[in-house]
Amino acid sequence: MRDMSCECRGRILVVDQDDWCREFLSSVFKLIGYEEFRVVSTAAEALKALEETAFDLIIADFKLAEQQRLLSDSRSRDPNIRFILMVHQHGPSQPVHYHYLEEVDVVFKPLSLDDMVRKIRHAIHQKHLRQMEEEIRRLKQEALRLLF
Repeated sequence: MRDMSCECRGRILVVDQDDWCREFLSSVFKLIGYEEFRVVSTAAEALKALEETAFDLIIADFKLAEQQRLLSDSRSRDPNIRFILMVHQHGPSQPVHYHYLEEVDVVFKPLSLDDMVRKIRHAIHQKHLRQMEEEIRRLKQEALRLLF
C-alpha cells in the first residue's frame, strides 16, 4: 500500500447528514495528515462554524438543505475558498450546476478513497496557489508604488 500521508496545511469543513460519510472523511483526513478539520451535519452548523473559523475547503453533500446559501455565504467571506460537492451517483438524476465553477469540484457517492485524497489535495493546493498569486500581485504593486 502506498503512503498517502503528506505535509498538509489547510482547514477543512465537512457538511453531511450521514454519519458514515462524516466518519469516512474524518478517517481520510487523519490518514493523509490533515489535522485541522471539522465535521458537521447541517448547513446551519456549517454557517456557525464559518463564523468561528476560516476554512480553505468545504466538502458538502449536494442534497444538503441550504447548500446554495452555504456556498454563497462562504464565498462572500473568502472568494478563494474551494468546494467539493458530493453527488449521489444512484437515484434521481440531479443537475450539477456548480461543476463549471473553478473553485467547485464534484465527487460521486459512494466515495472512493483515492478520488477523495486526490481532490482534497488538489483543492488545498489550488487555494494556496491562489493566495500566493494574490500576494505576488500585491508585492508587485507595492514595488511599483515605491519605484514611482
